[in-house]
Amino acid sequence: MKKIVIALIFLCFSINIFAQSDYNKYARFYPIGDDPNLRYISSYTKQEKILVEVNPWVRYSLFNNFLRGMGMERKHTQAWYLSFDPTLRLYNENSFPVKTPTYRFFIGTQQFLQIDKLSHDNKKTYAGFLFESGHYSNGQNGFSFNSGFEDGATQTDSLYSLINNSTILSDILNRKSGNFSTNLSKVVLNFRTYRLDKNNEPLMMHSFNLGFELYHKNFIGIVNFGGYSPYDIKIIGRYRYHVGYEYIKVYRNGDGARISIKENLEIIQGAHPSINPVRNELTFTTYPFIKFKHITFRPTDIGVFISYIYGHDNYNYRLVDSGNQISVGISVNQFPPFAMKKNKK
Repeated sequence: MKKIVIALIFLCFSINIFAQSDYNKYARFYPIGDDPNLRYISSYTKQEKILVEVNPWVRYSLFNNFLRGMGMERKHTQAWYLSFDPTLRLYNENSFPVKTPTYRFFIGTQQFLQIDKLSHDNKKTYAGFLFESGHYSNGQNGFSFNSGFEDGATQTDSLYSLINNSTILSDILNRKSGNFSTNLSKVVLNFRTYRLDKNNEPLMMHSFNLGFELYHKNFIGIVNFGGYSPYDIKIIGRYRYHVGYEYIKVYRNGDGARISIKENLEIIQGAHPSINPVRNELTFTTYPFIKFKHITFRPTDIGVFISYIYGHDNYNYRLVDSGNQISVGISVNQFPPFAMKKNKK
């Protein structure tokens, strides 16, 4: 069973890489956001051991002119898209190798403006934002804190009443079939600056994010579908704040090999006292240039990374787990360096 699941996970990741290469439908240039990845990640709790996690995130492009617009030095560039962001974890268990997967579906846009006063021949500066709204769930129907009941059963009201401020939620979580469901919207403000080489390709980048995420009842704020229960929202909290920074350095001219250092901080407001409100993730990624005989591997897409994580988990209801994690894996970059304007002939 595990071999089949592992094969399916690798298939999902491979499909994502193929989809990202189809520029007509899956335009891969999105300045803001995390990259699809496949990784080993250590476990927070002794109750279960994680073997591998895959994030085959795909954005289906409705309109995207980042590549052409920035390449022609347009002042305003943008993208409109549908985003499907699943997360699957394989656990070291025979009967439940994959438990409570995560599914996220968003309608989104990203908008950027070039700041003329801070841009010149060897430097380009942009300010922009991301806005996404959609659904986040794990597709399960069990009660979140007792595996013996279905979610919404009459008995669950009394079970929720037993949860107080001193309850350790990680100890009572239904890890096999516990339901997690909410609708949400998020906005991320971004400021970034590039230093360019003589071919107008980035040599260095500094990028700063400031974000806010709101869990709400209705899908995209309109449709009464997939929202949270009044009990659950008191546990997981409605508000999340994000601060991020990324530094990229291209260390070989012309072939795009580079390194990335990324820092992301999330803070939850209004969650249960046993949930650590902080999640901090520091990631180092290298996009190597490899040449062996007649085979050349360029780093435009594939990166190798290592992360250190402190704080709550980000896998649906497992946000009740907290601690320190180490993660190692490969990622597919969605915004690799390219010429910021056309070269003069």
